[in-house]
Amino acid sequence: MFGEAGRIGLIVPANNGVLEPELWSVLPDGVALYATRILARGELTPQAVHAMEQNVDRAVDELAATGVDVIVYADMVTTFIMEPGWNEARTREIAVRTGCACISAWTALRDALAHLGIERFALGTPYPAAIHAFAPPFFTERGFSIADDATLDIREMAEVPRVDAGRLRGLVTGLDFADADAVVLLATDLPTFESLEDLAAMAGRAVLSSNQTILWSALRTVGNDAAIRSLGPLFRD
Repeated sequence: MFGEAGRIGLIVPANNGVLEPELWSVLPDGVALYATRILARGELTPQAVHAMEQNVDRAVDELAATGVDVIVYADMVTTFIMEPGWNEARTREIAVRTGCACISAWTALRDALAHLGIERFALGTPYPAAIHAFAPPFFTERGFSIADDATLDIREMAEVPRVDAGRLRGLVTGLDFADADAVVLLATDLPTFESLEDLAAMAGRAVLSSNQTILWSALRTVGNDAAIRSLGPLFRD
């Protein structure tokens, strides 16, 4: 049977051409991945995020019908757009409705930061400046300290998956992370897997990304502790 070591279901914004290929590229033997998409297009605005959210219940039903072991709500920006506590409430609601474990981009990052004991980090995103501005206060309100933050200020959703390694490195080198425990890169449509080792070596500290922490959390949820050395200390300790 496919997925004898775990069946992961992904709810993916439709503009995202990165998450599935990145996860497939390192997926442990015996783990299967099933994705359904929710429509997101145009510029990244609060209105676009709320419109996208209207498609989530359908996506949940489709993944539940597939028989997955965990459902991943794989969108980070909803965390900052919706009201406080929405993310945790939404994942609980999905879990109760389906009888299936549910995590999100935020809960995965939250648990990864706790697992590594990271309290102070430098933050990079591709978000439009107006959206990015929501992120640092979100983290500080939850007890984290932001050493520095910066954004690529990308407005068109379709542009984020085209960010190359050089542009990503420029974002990280522009951050002041001298007194930070780690560097955190947000967005599930931001390509990071091919760069994580090089960025960590350059920064001299852990570099966490949304897709990396999603995979780690999803695998832990299905009881798989595979070591994936290219994805940093989360997968090696």
